[in-house]
Amino acid sequence: MITVPARLLAFGAWRHAGADGLHWVEGLPGTFERLCARWSLTPDGEASHGYHAMVLPVRRDGEPLALKVSWPDEDIESEARTLSIWDGQDAVRLHDSEPASHALLLERADDTWSAHSAELEHAVPLLGGLLRRMAVPPPDGLRRISAVAANIRDTLTERWQAAGQPFPRSLADRVRHLAGELSELPDPYLVNRELAYGKVLGATREPWLVISPRAVAGPLEFQVAPLLWTRLDEISGRTAVLRHFRRLAVAADLDRDLARSWTVVRSADHLLRGLAAGFTNEPVRCRLLLDTFSGTH
Repeated sequence: MITVPARLLAFGAWRHAGADGLHWVEGLPGTFERLCARWSLTPDGEASHGYHAMVLPVRRDGEPLALKVSWPDEDIESEARTLSIWDGQDAVRLHDSEPASHALLLERADDTWSAHSAELEHAVPLLGGLLRRMAVPPPDGLRRISAVAANIRDTLTERWQAAGQPFPRSLADRVRHLAGELSELPDPYLVNRELAYGKVLGATREPWLVISPRAVAGPLEFQVAPLLWTRLDEISGRTAVLRHFRRLAVAADLDRDLARSWTVVRSADHLLRGLAAGFTNEPVRCRLLLDTFSGTH
């Protein structure tokens, strides 16, 4: 019998959707049973979950796979398309999908071991190498990072004032100027905006495989800031931040000036988002990155 993990019943995107959300989560066992029958799958352990999805380990003809059903607001068609483009290159392979059920049948990776558990000295160049190797021309229809930069340019001053002017006006003006410059640059690659240490899992076919991509069209340098702020608590001081920045830039073969600009813009944007949402840790991390990079030339 397939059961929904107790923690998912108390936690997840579905809880914000009222009766529709409850209907979705209560229907998950039946959804998984139907998909298992359709794709000739045998459950192979307890289900796991994230905020947006439940994942069941399964087997088909002895092959270990993972059956994922996502909350309907998630764009699994984009995820499926991205995985199809990569076709197993550093990412889990897509075996099948059913968009109507927001379901994907995937190569199974080890969800008990991620790059977040690896030492930062190893994890930073690992993520940088993945960022570069997975860079391919973007398909049509992706959200464009140049448009994200334009939105930051157009909204930053108002958001900065609403947040109580949390950094100097001179820095706010510089961020707005940089965002304007970035909005005019090309969007040359398919970029996984959800490339994160916790979404790079240990595997059998390759040592590490990426899961749950979210594709946008843009420059690779767009992803530097979150790869720094995610584990910033493990980095001591400005010198160490700059050292990891350089290691990431070398591993991903990045334009360092462009990476600095995007790190400043994204850190300011994320800081304002964190303050608006009432978060405490994220603004602190972003302030450190702003202090480190806003004066870096």
